[in-house]
Amino acid sequence: MATFFKKGGFQLDWRAAIIKSWAGMRGVVTLAAALALPTSLPGRDFILVTSFVVILVTVLIQGTSIGWLIALLKMKKDALGEHAYLTEPQCWALLEAAQFSAVEARAYDSDGKLLHPRLLEQYGYRARISDLHRNAPELPVDAHAAHYDIILAAIAAGREALLKLHRSRQLNDEMLHTLERDLDLQKIAAIHSRGD
Repeated sequence: MATFFKKGGFQLDWRAAIIKSWAGMRGVVTLAAALALPTSLPGRDFILVTSFVVILVTVLIQGTSIGWLIALLKMKKDALGEHAYLTEPQCWALLEAAQFSAVEARAYDSDGKLLHPRLLEQYGYRARISDLHRNAPELPVDAHAAHYDIILAAIAAGREALLKLHRSRQLNDEMLHTLERDLDLQKIAAIHSRGD
C-alpha cells in the first residue's frame, strides 16, 4: 500500500489523502482574496460572483458526497487519522520509568557504592505509583492533591521559620532572599504538579 507520509506513528495512505483533500477548505481563501480586491478594479463583481459559485459548488458537491467517497474507498476508521493515543496515566508511567532508569544508572559510583539513596528512593517511589495506576482511566486526583497539599504545608512552615529567624536577626537579608527564592520554586513546582 502506497503511503504519502508518516506522522505520529501511523501511516496515511493514498485513500486517506484523497478524503482529506475532498473534505478540505471550500473556497475560503478564494473568497478572502476576492473581497480584498479594490472596488475600482474592473471585473471585480464578476470575480466575486465566480468565487461564490465555486464555494457553492464545492459545498454542495464535495460536502454531500464525502460519505459516499469514504464508502467507495472502503476506508478503515483509523486510516483517516484517528489514532489510539496513550492515556495520561500511561504517559506518566512511561515518563516516571524513564526518569527512574536515569537516576538508577547514576545513583552508584564505579565501585557500586550508593551515592544518592534519597534520589533513588524518590524516583523509585514515583515510578512504582505511576505504574500502579497505569491502566486507570485517569490519575487518582484526591490522593494526588493530598500529596501536594502536604508539600505546600511544609513549604509554608519553612517560610514561617525563615521569617522568624530573620526577625530575630539570626538570618541576614541576602540569605533570607536566597532561601525564599528556593521555597518559591518549590511552591511553583508543587502547585503545577498538583494541577492548579
